[in-house]
Amino acid sequence: MAYYFLFPEKDSTIYSHPDRLKLNTGHDEILEIVKEKGTSDSRYYPSRALIKFNNTEIQTALSLLESFRANSFSEANITNNLTQVSLQLLSTEHKNLSTILNLEAYPISQSWDEGSGRYSNLPTSSNGVTWKYRDNDIAKTQWPTGSQALGATFATSSIAINEIPSGSLHELTINGVDFVPVVSASLFDDNDKEVFVEISGSLQAFTENLVEAINASSSLTLVTASISGAGPPALILSGSSSGSLHNVTITTSSIGSAESPSSTGFTYVNPIFVPSTGSIPVEAGSGNSFNLTSGTDIAGSDFMAGTSGSLIALGITVGGGSWYTGSNFEATQQFLQGDNLDTNLDVTTSVKKFSASYAGDDNSVYPTGIDNNGFIIKQPDTVETNTSNSFGEMKYFSADTHTIYPPRLVFKWDDSTHTYQSSAKTSGELSVSLYKNQKEYNQNDVAMFRVHIRDKYPNRAFTTTSNYLSTGYFTTGSYYSIRDANTEEEVIPFDDNYTKMSADSDGMYFKVYMQGLQPERYYRVLFKHINNDGTVIYDNDYHFKVIR
Repeated sequence: MAYYFLFPEKDSTIYSHPDRLKLNTGHDEILEIVKEKGTSDSRYYPSRALIKFNNTEIQTALSLLESFRANSFSEANITNNLTQVSLQLLSTEHKNLSTILNLEAYPISQSWDEGSGRYSNLPTSSNGVTWKYRDNDIAKTQWPTGSQALGATFATSSIAINEIPSGSLHELTINGVDFVPVVSASLFDDNDKEVFVEISGSLQAFTENLVEAINASSSLTLVTASISGAGPPALILSGSSSGSLHNVTITTSSIGSAESPSSTGFTYVNPIFVPSTGSIPVEAGSGNSFNLTSGTDIAGSDFMAGTSGSLIALGITVGGGSWYTGSNFEATQQFLQGDNLDTNLDVTTSVKKFSASYAGDDNSVYPTGIDNNGFIIKQPDTVETNTSNSFGEMKYFSADTHTIYPPRLVFKWDDSTHTYQSSAKTSGELSVSLYKNQKEYNQNDVAMFRVHIRDKYPNRAFTTTSNYLSTGYFTTGSYYSIRDANTEEEVIPFDDNYTKMSADSDGMYFKVYMQGLQPERYYRVLFKHINNDGTVIYDNDYHFKVIR
C-alpha cells in the first residue's frame, strides 16, 4: 500500500471584503475561509482559498501510480477504492464556528499569479491574485464574471417629484427598501426594509429629506442620491459601486411616464445611462418599475463552457475566481461539531482530468481533460450569498507556514499483495519486530521495511532450527501507520484501503515514500493486526529519521 505526498507550488486567500478587494496574500502563512463583517455596513463578506500543485510533480506521481496499477484512474479502480487523490489542509486557529460546516473544492479554470503579499501588509500589496484580478493591480486581468462590462462610468437616472406627497400611499422602493413619506418621521422607527421620510412643507425640503434618507440607509450600497434641476426638484439616483454589475430596481406606487406624467406623487423621467464613452441603451421595465444598472471600471468577461464563478449577492463585488462545475469536478466535505477540521477532499476525478490533459491528444481538452490551474476552496453558494450571517473562521496552514503542516496533495493506491493467509497467525500473542530499518533515510528514498513475526509463547517442539528464524505472517487484515515522533501527529493513518501490508516468502513488508515526510524529523512506525482474537496495535517505539 502507498501514500505519496506533494506540497503546493503556490497558494493564496482572496477576500470580497471592500477593504481587501485588491489584497494579495500569496506569502501569508494562513489560508482563510471566513466571512468578515463590513467596516461600514452590516454585511458579511466571504473569502476563498486558491492552491496549486506543480505539473511535473503530479506527472511523476501519476507515472509511479501507473507502474503499480495500470489504468489507475479507471472507473473500476476509483469505485473500488484502489486509487484515490485527496486534498489535505491542516487546520489551525478556528473561531466561532457553526455546528455544521461544509467546504467545496473545484479545479480552477484560469491561470493566476501567487504574488508576495501578506494579510498584514501596509500598504496593501496587489502584485498577485486578488478577488478582482487574476494577476495583479497593474495588468488588471479580471476574473470572469459571466457578464459583459457596460462602460467606463456609472448609470444615472432622474425621478421628477411634481408635488408634495400626501402620505404613505406614494412610497418609493429601491432594491426592496421602502421610503415612506409621513407627516412626522420621529413617530416611526426605521428598519432595514422601511425608512420613514418627513414630508415637510415644500418639494425642495421633502426631496432633501429623501436624499438624506437614501444615502444614510445601510441596506443600500449600490446607489447614491442627489438633487438636480430647476423648478420642481429631480431626485438623481446613480450607481455607486465601482466594479459592480448589479441592477438597482426602483419602484413607485404612483407613476406615470415621461410623456404623460401623473398629477401627483413620483414620476420617472427619462431613465438613461450616461457613460463618458458614449450612449448605452435604456434598460426600462414596465408598469411602475425600472432598472438602474451600474457600469464597471474594467472589462468583464463571460465564463468558458462548463465553468462558473463570481458571486451574485447584494453588495458583493463580482469576481472571486472561476472554476469547472459538475459532479466530476466537485469535491465536498462536511464537518459536524467536534470533528477534526483537517480537510480530506476527494479530488480524484479532477486529477484524472489533469492527467488527460498531459497526453496532448484529442482527449486532452475539456470535458475529458483540463489544464491544471489548481483548486479553489470555498463555502457553498447558499452560505456565501447569505450576507447577513457568518459561519465563523476556518483557518489552515499555507505553503508558507513555518510549521510542519503545509497543505498536501495525497496520492493513495493499493499495491499490496498477500498470498500467505494460510500461514498467518490467526490467534495467540505475538512478538513483532521491525528489521531492515536504516534509522536514517534521505528525503528522496523509497524505503522497504520488513516485519518479523513469531509466537510470543511458542508450543514446545523438537526442531533443528531456532524459532526466532521462522517466518511468520500477519493476516490480510494488517496495516501500518506513521506518526511524527514529537507531535504525535498521524502523518499516515491506519487506512483499510491504502496501508495494507504485503507478504512474500521472507515475511511481511511495506514501502514508504520519504519524499512526503518533512525532513530533519523523527517518525514512529505502528502496526495493526486483526485476527480471531480481535484487533491489536503494536507500538514498540520503532523510529526512523528523514534527512535532507
